Formats: sequence, C-alpha cells, structure tokens
Amino acid sequence: MTQHLTAALNRPAVEVHKFGGSSLASAARFQAVADLVQQQCGLPWVVVSAPGDTTDALLALLASYDNGDDIKPLLAQLTTQLQQLVTATLSAQAAMPVIAKLNSWLEQVPRWLTCRQSNEVLAIGELLSASLLATLLTEQGRPAAAIDARDFLVFQDTNPNWQQSSLLLAEITAATPPSPLIYVVTGYIGRNQQGASITLGRNGSDYSATLLAALLAADKVSIWTDVKAIYSADPRKCASAKPYSKVNERQACQLAALGNPVLHARTLAPLTGSSTSLLVRSALKPEETACEVVADAPAKAFLTSLASVRLVSLPGRLAVNADTLAEQLQSPVVVLPQQHDGSDDASQRWLIPSSVWPQAATLLQQYGCHPLTDTFNYYALVWLKASAQQQVSYFLSQLLQQLEVQNAYENDQLAVWLFKRELTVTELNKIHQHCVVTKPSLHLLVAGTGNVGAEFLQLLPGQIETLGNAISIQLAGVFNSRQAWLGEQLNPLQWQSELAAANSYSEPELLAYIRQLPGPKVLVDITPSRQFARQYPDFIAAGCHIISANKQGVTLPLVEYNAIRAELASNHLSWRSNTTVGAGIPVQQVVQGLLQSGDKIKRISGVFSGTLSWLLCKFDGSQPFSGLLAEAAELGFTEPDPRDDLSGIDVQRKLLVLARELGLSMELEQISLQPLMPAALAAGSWAEAWLQRDLLDSMLANARDEANTAGKLLRYAASLTLTDHGPEAEVKLLQVAPDEPLAALAPCDNIFVIESQWYCANPLVLKGPGAGKQVTAGGIHADLAQLCQQLILTGASREV
Repeated sequence: MTQHLTAALNRPAVEVHKFGGSSLASAARFQAVADLVQQQCGLPWVVVSAPGDTTDALLALLASYDNGDDIKPLLAQLTTQLQQLVTATLSAQAAMPVIAKLNSWLEQVPRWLTCRQSNEVLAIGELLSASLLATLLTEQGRPAAAIDARDFLVFQDTNPNWQQSSLLLAEITAATPPSPLIYVVTGYIGRNQQGASITLGRNGSDYSATLLAALLAADKVSIWTDVKAIYSADPRKCASAKPYSKVNERQACQLAALGNPVLHARTLAPLTGSSTSLLVRSALKPEETACEVVADAPAKAFLTSLASVRLVSLPGRLAVNADTLAEQLQSPVVVLPQQHDGSDDASQRWLIPSSVWPQAATLLQQYGCHPLTDTFNYYALVWLKASAQQQVSYFLSQLLQQLEVQNAYENDQLAVWLFKRELTVTELNKIHQHCVVTKPSLHLLVAGTGNVGAEFLQLLPGQIETLGNAISIQLAGVFNSRQAWLGEQLNPLQWQSELAAANSYSEPELLAYIRQLPGPKVLVDITPSRQFARQYPDFIAAGCHIISANKQGVTLPLVEYNAIRAELASNHLSWRSNTTVGAGIPVQQVVQGLLQSGDKIKRISGVFSGTLSWLLCKFDGSQPFSGLLAEAAELGFTEPDPRDDLSGIDVQRKLLVLARELGLSMELEQISLQPLMPAALAAGSWAEAWLQRDLLDSMLANARDEANTAGKLLRYAASLTLTDHGPEAEVKLLQVAPDEPLAALAPCDNIFVIESQWYCANPLVLKGPGAGKQVTAGGIHADLAQLCQQLILTGASREV
C-alpha cells in the first residue's frame, strides 16, 4: 500500500521523529528540538505533541465546562500562556501568523463546547506545536510545512484505514512545492470515516508516529522522550532501575499495554512485520545511545505500577476482550493470571483504572457482562519476567508479606501484586532488586571533613570509576558537627564549597533523610567523636553499614559495643574498622583471615603509635627528649596536646580493638598502661606541663642509658597474650634487642607481630606507616572496596 508513496518521494532514507510535550515545554526546548531535527540525515518527518502541559489545561477546561463553571478565566490564562510561548520562540514578524492561527482556534472553543466537539478543543495543542516548530525551522533556513494529521489519518472504528490514509498523504506531499521540505505533523489526532476529529489517547503521539512510519515505509522511527531508554522500572522512583539498549517487541507491547509511560499501548502495532526500526532516545541528552525495540532481543525483567485500579471479576466467557475495552477507554486493562487454588472458579479478573471505572462498567454491561468489584482502589505492581524460570523467591515472598500484599497473581510471564496503599520509593527499590538482576548501588555518607576526610573525598572519584562496572557508588551526603550537604549523586570534588554553603541540621532530620535513601547505604565515620560513635545504633536502624576510622566506636564500654554489634546483626549489616589500629596496615583484616581459616592466635604485640615510633627512633641522646617532642609537634606528628600521645591511651585503645577482634570481652581498664611521661605532667594544661619538661627528659634519659648499657633499644609497645588463665594485655616502654622484630623499625612506622599456631617459631610481621592522611584515607577506601565486593557478591547470587 505504500510502495508508490515511497517511490514518489524519491528519497534514499525516510525517518520519523516524534517529540513529546516535555520536549516542547518552553521556547528553549523548541529551539533544542529544531536543532535536533536539523542534525538528522535527509529530510526527516517530525511528529509533535502539544507543548508541555497544554493537553492537561485543555482537559481541565472541558471539565470546568461540564461542571457548569465559567471557562473564561481558564481560557484567558491558557491564551496568555500559549501566546507567550510563541513570542518567546519566534521573531516578532514570524510570530504574527502563528498567533493569528492560535487566536482563531481559541476563539472557536466556546462554539466547539456548545456543539459537543471536545476533540476539536483537544487538538489545539498539537496544531500549535506543528505550526510553531515548522515556522521556527523555516525561519532558521530549513523550509518546513505543518501538516494536520486529520487531513490524511483516517480511522474506521478503532483501526486505521490504510488505503484511504495512504492516498490522502500522497496527495498532500504531491501538492507541496518541489523544494525540499521538512514535514511537521500533529500527533494524537486523526479523524473517523464521517470526518469528525478523534484523539488517540494519552501518549497517542507515539501511535501517530508509527502510523506515519508505516504509511511512509520509513526506515526508522525515533521516539524522543525525557529519558534515554526503556528502563527496568521508572527511574524517577527506582534508583537501581537499569536502562536497556535493546528490548524485544513482545515485551515492549506488554509494557505499553500495562500503561508504561514511555510507549503508547498501540505504538508497535503498525510496525508489525515491517523492517522499520523503533528507537527510544533522550531529547535532553541526544548524545546518549538509543534504546532499540527489535524482534530478536533477549527478554528482560521489568517492574511497572498502576497507581489506582479496581479489581474486577467477570464470568468466564465474555463478549468483549480486554484489548477492545482498553481501546474504548483509552486506558490500560490488565488481565490477571489465573489463581490455581483448586476451585472450579472460571471467572476472569481484570484491573481497570479507577478513573475510568464508571465508563468501563457501562461498557461491560452493554456487552452483557455483569462485573463484580469491591469499592477499594488498589495500588498494583507488575513484574514482567525475563524468563519462565524466574519465580517469586522466598526472600521476595517475605518482603511482600511485610508490605501487606493483599492479592498475588502469577504465571510464567508475569506476577501482579495488589496493595492497599502506594509503595514508598524505598519499598519499590527493595522489590526491584529482587525482581531485576541489576548492578547493585551504594549510597555513601561521609561524617568528618578534617585532613583524612578531605583526602578520602579527593580519592573517591577514582574509586567510583574503578568499581563502576560492578557497582554504582553514589555520594549522598557530607557532614560535620555544624553543617550537612545532602543529596543523591553529589560530586565529591565540590564538597568544600557546597558544605560551606549548606544549612545546619539536626540528627532527626539527618536520619529521616538517610531512611528515605533507596538501597544499601554506608556511613563512613572519619570523626574523632565518642558522642557521634554512640549514635551508631540510630544510623544502623536507618539502614547503614558502618565504616569507622574513629576508634571511639570500637572502644566504647562493652555494653554499648555489644549493643552496636547486636543492632548490626539484627539488620544484617556490617561494621569495618581496619584503619582504627594500623591506618593503612590491614592488621585487623589479617587477624580475621587467620581466625576464619582455622588458625589460633596466641599473641599480638608491636609498636602501635607512629608518633611515639618517630620519637624513640630519633632519640639518640644528641638532644633532650623534649626537644624532639617540640620538633614532632612542629611537624604535625603529635596531637595538639602531646600528652594525648605520651599518655599511651591511644595505644591502649588500639590494643583493645585487637582484643575485641579476637572475640575477647575486654574493657579498656583491663589493659595495663604505663604512660611515656611522669605522672606529674598529667595535671593542668599542656603549657603548665611543658614547664616541667625536665622531668620528662630525665625519665627518658635514664631509660635510654639503661637500654644502651644492656645493648638494647627503646620501644613503646603493646602486647596481648592469650594464656590458659585468660588474656594478659599491657602497654609500656620496653627494651628490645637489635635482632627482635620491634627493633627493625623506621621512624613513624608501626609494626605488628602476630604469633599463632601456624606462625609460632617465625611470627607474622606487618610493618609500615601507621599514620598520615594518605595511608589512612587509603585504608578507609580498602574497607569501602571490601563492602562493595560483599554487595556485588550478594547481588550476583540473589535468588530471583
């Protein structure tokens, strides 16, 4: 039916491009569409929807008229809005004829309403888009002509009259000037055999585009939308929704019939059996790869929803099918899978949108059907399966029960679940992760923006890129004790300026934000705060894994520490703290590896303080110990109050961390501690203590002399020994022989000596920098990478 038309056009390739209302919502968007059209090869045909929300405004006007209200205010508002769009898009001279047409259409609205010609009113938006875009293209030097689809697109009942439509379209193209033209065609509208205007339903412009493509025997039809592809779920509601580069025709038809907003229910019908390819493309990001609908693409999994539907029971034999009713209602009608409950009930169950239920009930009764329904409006969730082997898993079943699913229907192709309320974004994401095998995602929240925190964020883009093929890491928040910068997919390199401009926050506000984040999330604590560590249970309850560079959490009193562990276990979450002892040295990871492989650790000892390592390695008697201490403070090696280092409490805490890694229920006070300073220096301020530095120098000089006499070296060491009588733990200044592991130490290095059943005669030694922002930030990233691997493996093995 179309060969003669294509031959008459005498063009090597014919393409149809459809642009929806969101792509035409403003003057800037019209300009962007004009640019896109001019970039296409050959002479493209363009199908347009009404600008922005114009169709909604026209429907509101119709509803106002039906209610007996005065339509003048709404009509005046719409007139102003559309006139402003035209004048903002075109030059004053080019705008004049378009505004004249617009005013002519709008002036006829009262008459059309009186004559019950509502479709004439609804056509105004598409007529304006076609005229406006064609004029804009012509003004930019690309001659274009607007075509009213009602001049060629004829329907007989609900089906296109192909022969008549083809002849009429050929007449239109033959009547145009011989110079090359871009044709801009109205979507959404056509006419019936009697010449009356009809509409093709919401998103009907997609159908218009494929009907035109079929009439032209086009090589390709592109549906330009505000998303780049057909997704596994609505990406606005589901963070883990994955875009598909190819979708097979059967599933695309099923999705359209289910009311998926990307495609009209009948979009694919005109292309059946043809060689025309159908693409879905992003008008906002035209450089993105298109999604192609093809016959032979592997089946995919999809999750789609219907917000308010009636559950309708119908007798087994019907005089009308769901597709026919859907066409008449211009709304989706879903046939539910039969429930195999052993009964003889042969009735069918359909889902019909609540908004059209009165009309549907009337139509069904006209067909002799007497439907049964309750009065409840359900939220329906539909899982379109990738294969018949996909079944509802135990875990998904448990989740659905927790969400109080009311009814469930399933067969080899799909599963449908009905709820009495709309699911939240978080709940929808959880179901999606069970139904669709996707790349897992992880929302990252960073607490603490000091030197280590800043370095961690500096390194984060590289980590995101390294792991990006297997997991999507999204920075969702950076905060300190004063301000919080929150939002999904934040740029880690912008944190300083964004946090400086951010608002203050309260803990309840922060936790409420975290709770609504979909999917897995992790709190990275890079603060030194004990008070913040005590809030871990709240963050865990909000769904966060924990990564701690903060020693305070892992050294809390045993009751609090065990409570955190219990909260983690009950929420199936993890806690990693590998930087709390050795910074970048993976001592805890090694300890856990040995224990999990069956080894038995007998003793852990070492030098756990990079500051004290530097001081004692440098202390050769050439200057007083206090002179080295002043130098270390100037270099930034010590805490602001160096007594925090000299007290040994930091080393004591690190030893407690290792004790708890070994499963020992120990408190800090159970570790014997001998500070590396006289007791007299502990009182008062550091300035006051500094006045008594001679006491410190004398203490260390005596210790050094004793060590030299014995041919040994000074090291401030920690040790934990597991005996038959229980653990023995101490932190003190030691004399070590030159051939002992603790002696072979560079300034600032830490060393960990692990003696076990396997490493007995020759202990396992870990050694390296024990402090510094780079190695500590790297250690935190190592913890993050391990958590990501856990999530990747969990996702890869998830039952579906």
